[in-house]
Amino acid sequence: SRLGAAVEGGWGRSPRAEASLGSCGRAGRRRGGPGAWLHHVLGFVSEDGDTALHLAVIHEHEAFLDSILQYTAGTEYLDLQNDLGQTALHIAVILGASNFVRKLMAAGAGLCMQEKAGHTALHLACREGWRDCAQWLLASLSGHRAGEGNDACAQLDCTNYDGYTPLHVAVLRKDLDVVKLLVGAGADLNKAELSCGRSPLHLAVESQSPEVVECLLRAGADPRARMYVGYTPIYSAVHRPNQKILQLLREFGSEEPDWDSEESLADSSDEEYDDIVINSGHYKN
Repeated sequence: SRLGAAVEGGWGRSPRAEASLGSCGRAGRRRGGPGAWLHHVLGFVSEDGDTALHLAVIHEHEAFLDSILQYTAGTEYLDLQNDLGQTALHIAVILGASNFVRKLMAAGAGLCMQEKAGHTALHLACREGWRDCAQWLLASLSGHRAGEGNDACAQLDCTNYDGYTPLHVAVLRKDLDVVKLLVGAGADLNKAELSCGRSPLHLAVESQSPEVVECLLRAGADPRARMYVGYTPIYSAVHRPNQKILQLLREFGSEEPDWDSEESLADSSDEEYDDIVINSGHYKN
């Protein structure tokens, strides 16, 4: 099996894994660890770029995970990435293995590492709907204020390569429990996604989720936030069938769309885009 091969060290070695062995070896000596075994296992990498730590998580082999973490806690080995850019923490979250997530975090796994699509572990927890994993990832926020500069805070508003934060992802999934968790942790309620400038509230309106819309509004989301083309959430709401959402936006002070103003803003945005494209030497089709 892959796990057996990892323990035997028969599938090759990675320069990056080898580079991490110095710190791991020192950690092992401090703990009185078996140096030869440590070097043998931690230098292993599969043809897919998976380290022994990745495989311990993939096969959910908790005893092997514990053995590795005993000697690698606080070292860069924890954040080595496979060919998909995944760390062991990414894989633990994808599998919904919250106990493994807890152990990797306790050992010092990085929370802001991004895989090939730019997803952090928290993005993946939101995408997969693993509330328990998201709770553990946010647990280290206790006692910290948002914006203090640590990984636990930074992961909240980190964007993937599509321009979405974890809150955007949870809103698009209409996952009210995870949205509440992120809001309670201090996620930015008004951060615009990068493609169209939509706030979480815009996305909730487009997803036609009145429960998520109400949660965001009660938490303080701005009902007057504008997309790049100038549209507010209520502009999106009047073009969609859910009347409860329209009612909520009105209750929380959203102004009725000024159609001339909205259309003017949209036209202005299109003209500005044309100028940018033409002046850069390209033309719109």
